[in-house]
This record gives sequence, structure tokens and C-alpha cells, in this order.
Amino acid sequence: MKLVVIGGESLDVLQHWVVELFSDVRQGSQGKPEFKVEGPVWRAGKLYRLEAVKDVHILELRWALPCLLQAYLQKPEDYLAHLLGHDNITVAR
Repeated sequence: MKLVVIGGESLDVLQHWVVELFSDVRQGSQGKPEFKVEGPVWRAGKLYRLEAVKDVHILELRWALPCLLQAYLQKPEDYLAHLLGHDNITVAR
């Protein structure tokens, strides 16, 4: 694992922050996480109504996907964006 720190503080201060904030991070390979899909996270046929907290017109949807590195030529995230069908969609890559 590697860490890059860029900042306007002195090197001593940056080093102190890194040791303080990242000393609990374990070294070595942790292996790939596995996602077990047991069905949808919502109940089909149920309508969910949410009250807006702010006057912002943004809908953010997130899915837990398996690793897509082997399918990078097929661009599955672009297919998902096409299915959702909005020009302003942002897909994390």
C-alpha cells in the first residue's frame, strides 16, 4: 500500500499527521472483498416516499458491483449509464 501526501505545511507536520491518522492501517494484502448478493435490497412492489431535506434536485443511486477490471473493454458502467438515460449522469470510474 502506498500513500502520497501533498500539503502546504512543513514536512514534520505532514509526517506527524500521517503517523497519527494512518498508523492503524494494516500492511500486507487483505485479499479481495467478496459481495454476496442474496436478492434486492428493497421489497419489490413497495413504494417508498421520502421527504426532501433540502431544495436540491439530485437523485444519487449506488450499487455494490463486483470488480469490473476484466470487463473494461465492454464498459459495463457505460451500459448502466445508457439504461438510466440522462446526459448529465456521472459514473465513477
